[in-house]
Amino acid sequence: MNRRSLIRCVTLMLTLALLGLLVAQPGQAGFGDTLKQKLKEKAKQKTDQKTDQSIEKAATDAEKAASGKKGEAKPGDTPKEDRTPEGGTTAAGPAAKVSEVSTKFDFVPGDKVILSDDFTQDDLGEFPVKFKPMIGTFEIAESAGERWLRCMSNDGTVRLRLPDAPSLPEYWTLEFDFYGEDPMEGALVVKGMSKDDNTIWEATFPHGSNMYFRTGEFTSDTPLDGATIPGRHHVMFMARGKGLKGYVDRQRLVSMPEVYDRWGPPTSLDIRLWAQNKPRITNVRFAEGCKPAQDMLATGKLVTYGIRFATGSDVVLPESAPVIRQVAAWLEKNPTAKLTITGHTDNVGSAASNLDLSKRRAESVARVLTEQFSITADRLTPQGKGDTQAVADNAKSEGRAMNRRVEFAKL
Repeated sequence: MNRRSLIRCVTLMLTLALLGLLVAQPGQAGFGDTLKQKLKEKAKQKTDQKTDQSIEKAATDAEKAASGKKGEAKPGDTPKEDRTPEGGTTAAGPAAKVSEVSTKFDFVPGDKVILSDDFTQDDLGEFPVKFKPMIGTFEIAESAGERWLRCMSNDGTVRLRLPDAPSLPEYWTLEFDFYGEDPMEGALVVKGMSKDDNTIWEATFPHGSNMYFRTGEFTSDTPLDGATIPGRHHVMFMARGKGLKGYVDRQRLVSMPEVYDRWGPPTSLDIRLWAQNKPRITNVRFAEGCKPAQDMLATGKLVTYGIRFATGSDVVLPESAPVIRQVAAWLEKNPTAKLTITGHTDNVGSAASNLDLSKRRAESVARVLTEQFSITADRLTPQGKGDTQAVADNAKSEGRAMNRRVEFAKL
């Protein structure tokens, strides 16, 4: 072996020896493992940071959804109600023109308010006085200044405290806002109960992306189209004799001509909330009635609670479509008839602002009829009365709900 070969051999041996020192011994971390570990720790830090940011964003989005900052529509026409701005969006999607709302959405709220509750009269952390606990633990919670009834158990049921009677009214409506987060399969169940606490009918939402309905052996499972299921939804039920319809946002998902009545007519209504993420409800409204708008107009006057506005504005919401369609149809059948349109408010706020708002709202209703339903303007006379013609006690939430109304009268 020449000298050059010997030098190469020695160099190779020294290199191998050095590498041997760097290789991890059994049970020990070598240089390569240490480097990998540091890289893993750095990657984990980045992942944790992204996860924290995602959680924070999800919490912020949920808070906005619960507080109505994205423009969800809500019932009524005073603060804490009807928050959809003009051109905004609702839980059902982008705000639509009144004339573009599907005719399948035919919900008209009752005109005699029996129970109205946004939980502002109850203390935070307590159980609301207008409900009866049946199962589980509930409390009043607040989000962005809005009160909610929240289920703190994995399963809970409350019952509306309605006047004792052999049955619910022949015609009635129930509506409320519901909020839930994933996982929320079956988080909301509404039941019609008999006097012996038998379930006459029940509606479950969501069932996948559907509303599942059962009465006796009959079932239906109808999808809520074009909407994100987690978040806020407006839920409605309308009874007409033995018939029952159910709605979520502006879609009719239940249409039952006759519910199963083996145990007699329903005497009470239960709301069940069960999910790990504490689902909640607010703006609960139960009312008796009402008669069809065209029948009321035939007698000379229609008092309606089915025309809805964005809070503090004169924007007519798409949820007003069922009543406005009926008024337009009656005017088309009676081409010589003329109507006054009168807006009324409760006494929340100053008298001057309420008067101005009621006038602008009446004018907006007239404008929708002329621009979207081709009723000539000379057949409509809008006017506002503010809070000057109360029909119920403004000291009670039920009374304020009845004072917020729109009236149509023959000229």
